[in-house]
Amino acid sequence: MNLRPHHLLCIQKFTGYGYNADFTAHMKSIVSKFKENPKTQITVAQGCDDLCKMCPNNISGVCTSSQKTDLMDSAVLSICNLTYGENVLWTTAAGKARERIFETKEFNNICACCRWYELCRSTEVYYE
Repeated sequence: MNLRPHHLLCIQKFTGYGYNADFTAHMKSIVSKFKENPKTQITVAQGCDDLCKMCPNNISGVCTSSQKTDLMDSAVLSICNLTYGENVLWTTAAGKARERIFETKEFNNICACCRWYELCRSTEVYYE
């Protein structure tokens, strides 16, 4: 599965809300896949990924929010020591994000610009 870096955060904080019904159903499906099989291999993707397929900000494979999401992705890459194109287990990548972002002040630095920030700030991270 292809995942852009900041989605390592979104998936772990997902509570059932989304941009619209199609996006929310798709997100629930992806979250369930990772919960069922935390050893799923992901590829760190640049730009729109498998999660973005149902996002209203995805216009023909281009993110209309890329100015914001690209910055979030760059921060997650750097902090978690990941690279685009890297193949890694979900559990490994999610663990790095938890330890290096959610358990530090980096979460606020990375996610404060996101429309879902307040919801995520009050949401516990799910653990495999």
